[in-house]
Amino acid sequence: MNRRVAIVTTKQPGTNPRMRKNADALAAAGYDVDVLYAFNAAWADEADQTVFQQAKWRHRRIGGHPQKEFKTYAIQRLHRKWADWTHNLSAAFCPCRHEYIKALQTIQPHLVIGHNPGALPILSEWSSEGTVLFDAEDDHPGEFKVHSPESLRVAEMEKYHLKEITHITAASPLIGKEYQRRFPHLEVTAIDNVFDLDFQPEFQESAGDPLKFVWFSQVVGLDRGLQEFFAALGAIADVRIQFTIIGLCEEHVRRTLQNSILSEHHTLSFEPPVQEKKLMQKLGQHHIGLAIETGMTRNRQLCRTNKLFCYPLSGCITLASNTRSQTQFMEEHPEAGVVYDSNRQLTDLILQWATQPDVLNNQRKAAWKLAQSKLNWEVESEKLVALVERLIHQKP
Repeated sequence: MNRRVAIVTTKQPGTNPRMRKNADALAAAGYDVDVLYAFNAAWADEADQTVFQQAKWRHRRIGGHPQKEFKTYAIQRLHRKWADWTHNLSAAFCPCRHEYIKALQTIQPHLVIGHNPGALPILSEWSSEGTVLFDAEDDHPGEFKVHSPESLRVAEMEKYHLKEITHITAASPLIGKEYQRRFPHLEVTAIDNVFDLDFQPEFQESAGDPLKFVWFSQVVGLDRGLQEFFAALGAIADVRIQFTIIGLCEEHVRRTLQNSILSEHHTLSFEPPVQEKKLMQKLGQHHIGLAIETGMTRNRQLCRTNKLFCYPLSGCITLASNTRSQTQFMEEHPEAGVVYDSNRQLTDLILQWATQPDVLNNQRKAAWKLAQSKLNWEVESEKLVALVERLIHQKP
């Protein structure tokens, strides 16, 4: 009998690369994989279709769609609003829990893996019937300000549901430690959010004039440290620098960032988001990737963002701010880049790269080779496959 794994998420596959990588790795390892997901962003519909064309796993949307299944979608929206009004957190985070459970009863998986906090009510209910695993892609209560209503809501729901769950994976060692601190009964496996070697472009040597910086995110915001970074470069106004920002960007955000550029020798351009393979190719046309987390929330101190793994894979040096997790990462992988903790150190590094193109290319090549040998999903996914195998075999 084939081994069956179901992955449940309240988001769309096109918005969650980590979930897709898990599904791909388990399908490649010989598991029958079903992904149960929900609509959450209109812009992701096109990305979903691209994902589905290449996927080796089955997929099913739960809870309708505002255009394609309006009645079902409208009903679950009403359920969510009623749950918010009555402070039913489980239903507010996952208004279609019963529909997910019905689908799981049809699939009868040997293991259910949940992604995103909205999956916790599904996992805790299913834990009485089978084996479950939660993936903590972030320190979810820590994504918000301390003691904020949003943080307290997530913390309350986790406290209620995680007592029924014994195993989680975490997207960074520090996230895993934080979950174990709050829930000592959990067994945690840290799995870095690296990417497929198939996405790695050929390494491109290039001169360092102008220096080419890049930063990306699904959505570009004004709380990511970009303005402060641009302002710090006023001390090296004569160095020719090109900045590229990749992501969905509203016009007022674009204007604010443009106005943060202080030198006529520094230019800034914007590009829309693209799928991962094209993203790596675009990143590979630059020298230095910015990972300038502000550390304003606990999660920003603990997480390892996609940037830490995309830049080496593409052949960029990572220039990272000194959050706890990024500092830990660079101590483990010094070839990947460098952490800076002052504006003076930042400008000294940039001046070095601008005046020593051979050093720049050697450091970029070392990062690219590190990704090729170690920081890739082919290596890291072995942890997930081994964990899933163990959980399925220990099932009574």
